[in-house]
Amino acid sequence: MSKGNEDIARSGTNVLSCYRTLRTMHRPLVGGRIQRVALSALAGREIALFQVRLPPDLGAPRGENVFLVVAAGVGVGVVDAERRAALRNALCGAVSADQSRWRAQLDGGRIVAVEKRAVAVARDGGTSRVGAERAGALVLDAHPVDSDAAALETGDLAEQGARIVETLVRAEMGGRREALRRALAKAIARLDRRVVAIQGDLGRIKGAEADAERARLFVAGAAQAPRGATKLVAIDWSSGEGRPIEMALDPARGAQEQLASLFKRARRLKEGGRIAVERLADARNARDALALLADAIGTGQGVDLDRLAADARAAAPRDFRFESGPAHAGPRPRLQAPKPPYRTFTGMSGARILVGRGAAHNDALTFRVASPHHLWLHAKNRTGAHVVVPLEKGQTCPADVLVEAAHLAVYFSEAREELLVEVQYTPRRYLRKPRGSVPGLVVVDRENVIVLRREDPLLRRLLERET
Repeated sequence: MSKGNEDIARSGTNVLSCYRTLRTMHRPLVGGRIQRVALSALAGREIALFQVRLPPDLGAPRGENVFLVVAAGVGVGVVDAERRAALRNALCGAVSADQSRWRAQLDGGRIVAVEKRAVAVARDGGTSRVGAERAGALVLDAHPVDSDAAALETGDLAEQGARIVETLVRAEMGGRREALRRALAKAIARLDRRVVAIQGDLGRIKGAEADAERARLFVAGAAQAPRGATKLVAIDWSSGEGRPIEMALDPARGAQEQLASLFKRARRLKEGGRIAVERLADARNARDALALLADAIGTGQGVDLDRLAADARAAAPRDFRFESGPAHAGPRPRLQAPKPPYRTFTGMSGARILVGRGAAHNDALTFRVASPHHLWLHAKNRTGAHVVVPLEKGQTCPADVLVEAAHLAVYFSEAREELLVEVQYTPRRYLRKPRGSVPGLVVVDRENVIVLRREDPLLRRLLERET
């Protein structure tokens, strides 16, 4: 075929396509059959999208498909392929729980009337009306046909369909943008609090080191101090001239024992200071990264919100929480499910490790959540969280999971800064709760003890795997 003939043929095809489109947009919907119903929610509104097969006529002898959208509080409109794709992208596969009921009632039905805010469908001898008068939810009920609305045509609804899709997509984008901004603000606030807490830890470490340095002046005096002494006296030459200083003592304990405890605490805190410095740098870096992403949101025009959310998760996986997908700005239930009494961590092998949230929660985890054959762990002779490793009956806890659970037991206890810590563990059936005892207190009838040497890289990986 010559180029000229190809152009003529292409021209003829385009003309025919335009003609068919015009015919479709100005053909009546009455008489069309509903082939498929999709029921979703977007921007706080319930939305129904109907695929309607129009009957054949002179312009379309084989019939054509039209897509009809009904949006609560907005109305009824016809959408073309481009706007239908935009609407589906905004919905992101969200499906209403009532979709099955709607399909059972409407699939295969014949449209008998179309209004600006309602569609009537006849099926199995009855008529159902889909109404969009309410602001948030569509209404599906039996209703007599309005004969005055039966002559409405698609051409009258095309512009309204375009406005409906534009309104819904803009509202969905705005809702997701605000939700992302709130999620970033919450994550930044969490990181700010962590920075302050770690700075406080570092301040206490420096204070303990200063106390230990000062205590060295009392070593000689402590060796000669009698039992029951209430203070030690030494001369401080740090200013260039001798100045007497004092250190209060507990008369029930020996002076050398008290100095040894002070030096031991300073060494322990100094060892924990290294991981605290790393945690401080990580928190500051994550906070700065989220602040830049918050600034990048702007108005949301031309901004890839999914990309921003992914970058935020990569920067602060522990602190940033944001649900991708459509934002539902409608009313939410006032009551939310309470948090479980434990935090959940995932070991490197995929094993679940449960950590109590506090003293009262420790009791709930140990005696109401854990089964008798589950493994229980706790930092020995220290205040801290109960830790439970769920196991099958007869299963032995793998060594790597035991070490991971022990790390968490130490981290969530007062011994978190120590390098070597004893951790007790036993099946939960060997624990009992004395009547009237304080929250979190248990008696262990049979125990095993592991001496844990803290591995900071392993601990960091575990803390990042909280679910």
